[in-house]
Amino acid sequence: MNPLVIKTFLTGLKKVFSNKYVLLTIAALFVLFLTRNKIKKIFIKRNEDKFDKEETEDFNQIAQQYRSASNPSGIEFLIDADGTDEEAIERLAYQTKGNFQQIADGYNMKFDETLTDRMRKELDSDEFQQWYNIIL
Repeated sequence: MNPLVIKTFLTGLKKVFSNKYVLLTIAALFVLFLTRNKIKKIFIKRNEDKFDKEETEDFNQIAQQYRSASNPSGIEFLIDADGTDEEAIERLAYQTKGNFQQIADGYNMKFDETLTDRMRKELDSDEFQQWYNIIL
């Protein structure tokens, strides 16, 4: 490369990085990058605490029962591997009828995933369509 181009480039970089606002922005982005998982955990914990405070509501109990039916072992990392209790999900569908939005909101708040997405993963297409028809 041309030495003049390199010198001009380095001079430009020096000017950019000597600006205190640029340095503060870079530092803030770096700190945010390092703490992003911690921040996410804080928000999840806050949502779980809010969910637990409202545990007495039937909607949140039904949301918890949906999770138990889709993850019978209770081990979080096995949610996609262990079986599904389709009969329990069908019983819950009848309890969900007319209150789907409140139950779905509770499920999303507690588990950071939508109820319909979880049911799509757990049920085959016919079972999902049957569940969907019942809840509406």
